[in-house]
Amino acid sequence: MSIPNASPALYNADLAPAVERKWGAFSIFNVWTSDVHSLWGYYLAASLFLLCGSFVNFLIAIGLSSLVIFFLMNLVGYAGVKTGVPYPVLARASFGIWGANIPALVRAIVACFWYGAQTAAASGAIVALLTRTDVFMNFHRNTHFLGHSGLEVISFVVIWALQLLIIQRGMETVRRFQDWAGPAVWVMMLILAIGLLVKAGGFSFEHGIPQDVLLAKTKDAGVFGEPGSTTALMAVGATWITYFAALYLNFCDFSRYAPDRATVRRGTCGDCRITSVCSPSSPASRRSPRSRCMAKC
Repeated sequence: MSIPNASPALYNADLAPAVERKWGAFSIFNVWTSDVHSLWGYYLAASLFLLCGSFVNFLIAIGLSSLVIFFLMNLVGYAGVKTGVPYPVLARASFGIWGANIPALVRAIVACFWYGAQTAAASGAIVALLTRTDVFMNFHRNTHFLGHSGLEVISFVVIWALQLLIIQRGMETVRRFQDWAGPAVWVMMLILAIGLLVKAGGFSFEHGIPQDVLLAKTKDAGVFGEPGSTTALMAVGATWITYFAALYLNFCDFSRYAPDRATVRRGTCGDCRITSVCSPSSPASRRSPRSRCMAKC
């Protein structure tokens, strides 16, 4: 799509309405997969479980808040389908042509943080894997620069560059990559969950963590009420909704490539409800006699 005499400050190929719309429900589903199934998502799910106090409370809090997320995501997603433009252009309707640069820049700053945080977490996982061999462990211990081990720096730079290479090749490359990576993440998540269950000694809906331990672990969370109370569950739901705040803004950047609203709704509905509660860091690995013993220790 070309606009004659368009201002280069307001229009370019990235800001123009999407022409090719190849993102089906599976691709939208994988947007959620890549967002929820991350190290930070696992950390959050595990910590929120302590505030819930039980498996049932965890499902209630995460399930109800996921319905709110589903509603908000569809609102933004529908806007992307209808206009075909990314968030910086969509924001012009509310902030004006030049005022939209402010929320766009704020979003960019947050994106830079998450780029670094996710790269650090991913490179840390690579280091943990490589250091299981003596050669890389010796390199990790004996080579240092920039205040980190040489292996940490190299892993960070490699992961950083690979992500940059993918995004520089355009959104169609992103779609193809995540359509491959999404199922791979689910397979690895299931393997990890099974491994945790085997190591824990079985499956049970009772976590067995004493109430005094839950109180001690959550006393500095800044939440009124004991774990499992109404206020604690409301805090869990609000935190889970807030966790996706960045994706609320970004979602139209993906949904603009979907052919219609139904595609967005199917993709969002499937992963919003399934992925949000299927995490190896959710209470599944803590509900066996062995895990109860470990919790008491």
